[in-house]
Amino acid sequence: MTTDSVAALTDTITRRLPDAACLSATASEVAGNLLAIGRCIPESDWLILGGSMARGEPTWIHHHGSRLLISDLDLLYVHSGPAPSLPIGQLRIMAERRFSTVDIMVLSLDQYRILGTSLGYDFKNLGIDLSGSGLPSHAPVRLDDRDAYEILLYYVQAYYWHGLNEKWQAGLDTTQFHLLVNRMCMKVLRATGMLDGAYAHHDLATMAPHLAEQMRDELHWRAVPARMPMNPGRFWHYVHQAFRRFDYAFGGSRPDAVRLSRYAVTSSGQVIARHHRVANDLAREAAAAWVSNPCVDDLATVERAIWSRVTGWTGSSLSPGPAAYFAKHRSDIHDHLLAMKVQATAI
Repeated sequence: MTTDSVAALTDTITRRLPDAACLSATASEVAGNLLAIGRCIPESDWLILGGSMARGEPTWIHHHGSRLLISDLDLLYVHSGPAPSLPIGQLRIMAERRFSTVDIMVLSLDQYRILGTSLGYDFKNLGIDLSGSGLPSHAPVRLDDRDAYEILLYYVQAYYWHGLNEKWQAGLDTTQFHLLVNRMCMKVLRATGMLDGAYAHHDLATMAPHLAEQMRDELHWRAVPARMPMNPGRFWHYVHQAFRRFDYAFGGSRPDAVRLSRYAVTSSGQVIARHHRVANDLAREAAAAWVSNPCVDDLATVERAIWSRVTGWTGSSLSPGPAAYFAKHRSDIHDHLLAMKVQATAI
């Protein structure tokens, strides 16, 4: 690890941030930690950085007079042999000593080369190899509207498995709660912006003007989350706006982001489609209800009725709500979403 390599990575991970110069010292420390982790990877394997850092827009917030990184660390370990040469548990321990939230995915070299959708875009088109040997040879990924719709439905599900609706209805008003709502809002806006060619949160010039203004508001608040929070109900306004935009792009509503794609014939794709349909049916009606009557108590009542209809629950006791449902299936959704993208090889 050299001073030049740290400086180059620092510039790369902050390239879309308007205050990159002010973040130089703390971003340099992050870059040094990333490269230190990468040095531990055996020569036969790769460690690739994706997510907001690969896009050049991780979030540092103002916190007690300093800047604090709150973005997740998204890593992909690619192994050329039958299994990772470095145990993933050991890699996770090293990463979590330096970063608070670490997500590590593992793929073989063959799986990496066929990986598509936005995940492939992050780790191929934008991916940063931390192990020093350059990315494995691969073809770049081209994104389409289906990929954007997948992101939208994924974060609708994430909204529920984080229990945000229940926390909001219970009156939770912590900074952490509002940061999580803000994150979900930005993901929905980014998915919608992808329809116009925007991929990063900071691709404001590519987004439709109203969308860019909404994203700008979210970015502005996120930089200093101690300020007055925005209404959590805006999430549903953004979701309603997103469905209308996707319906226009598709020429009608789609129940999931798998149907009519090459992933539809994969076993994991069928699992994802089933969860997508639940999220789609629930979120469309909940968002429309909020837009027509923005009252959190009324939304809770409407949501319970929608959920009973969506799930077909006819028992005498209350059925588990959407938060419990998506929390139960969270790992399943994550695993099958990755699996369907490598199961489609021969299609």
